[in-house]
Amino acid sequence: MISPTSITHMNALLNRIPIATAAEVAARLPYPVTTAGGWYRTSTALCHGGDSKNALAFRDGEHAGDAPLRVYCHSHNCDANAIRHALQQATGLWACRCDACFAAFRAGQPPPGANATPLHGARNAQNGPRRTDRHFNPQNSQNDAQSRSAPLQSKNTNAYAAELWAAAQPSTSGPATNHPAAQWLAQRGLWPAGEPLPDAVRWLARSHPKFPCGQPGSTAAGALAMAMRPLDNPAAHPRKVQLVAIDQAGRKAHHWPDEKDKRTYGTGPAYGLLWRDQLQVAAYELHICEGLADGLRILRYADEPALVAVCAGTSYGRIQPGHFNAITLWPDADEAGAQPAYAAAQRWADLGYNVTVQKLPAGHDPASAPTTEASA
Repeated sequence: MISPTSITHMNALLNRIPIATAAEVAARLPYPVTTAGGWYRTSTALCHGGDSKNALAFRDGEHAGDAPLRVYCHSHNCDANAIRHALQQATGLWACRCDACFAAFRAGQPPPGANATPLHGARNAQNGPRRTDRHFNPQNSQNDAQSRSAPLQSKNTNAYAAELWAAAQPSTSGPATNHPAAQWLAQRGLWPAGEPLPDAVRWLARSHPKFPCGQPGSTAAGALAMAMRPLDNPAAHPRKVQLVAIDQAGRKAHHWPDEKDKRTYGTGPAYGLLWRDQLQVAAYELHICEGLADGLRILRYADEPALVAVCAGTSYGRIQPGHFNAITLWPDADEAGAQPAYAAAQRWADLGYNVTVQKLPAGHDPASAPTTEASA
């Protein structure tokens, strides 16, 4: 006869927790991630509230996607399960298979967070430093040290960018008046009230499970999601997605570390491409700007037909204008924005393109400039 204890044990073995890969966890973290010798490194703010930017290390277990993540905190030697739980809390993904995690998994609950285990066990304080992961070798090779600042591989964040875009809601009739997005648009006159937003702009509520975790105290109600596509194929599946976090009142929400209200997921040459009505690329005048707010306001007042390419920064030099003959650049009225814009404009003019650089009033960007001057 099989005892109840044996049955419980068998069920636990059969109902194995689906452990996320280290790459999947890295793609969802709210802090920058680097790679070194197969290990991912990120901020110790996750495990013990520290200020080291790359002392928390994690990687796949012995069998990726099956065994718990291998983890190590170089700064405070935090408990391994506590680190895994902190990663779970930050990403919503499973990284651990301790008793608390099995109990939550069998009950259909989300992965336990950092409060499920102590961040620093008494054993660490009483017995001195101990290795919290028996597979971890704290001695890094010279190659590891050289690659410590290598960026996270593009394939890891591209998949998450696709998930974000699929989860975001399109605008069919424009956001309701009391919606955070509507207030964000109205406060700077970025878009006509009640008019659907461009195809490349959607809304992702913070309550959605795919929404990235942010820093403590974030006031984000959600984010406008901007699809970023190749300039030569505006109808392609998005390669990248930029999130612009806003609070319930339509103000900037500093959701990510370093007081950032924006973050881009995915990599590669892609831009937020905004247009009205049907796509007619060959007939468009190309406008190029830095941010989503800039792009919406430019498109609102631009002569049709127009296509606005949002760089999500000042990456003008990477753009290949292709078949566009008329190009207008809209840099922010500061040296950081103007210098790369003028350099790109000169290069394109030398190739025979008709290029204009809009000079905005001091202290303004296209989203804030007076309408008469911004559309001159």
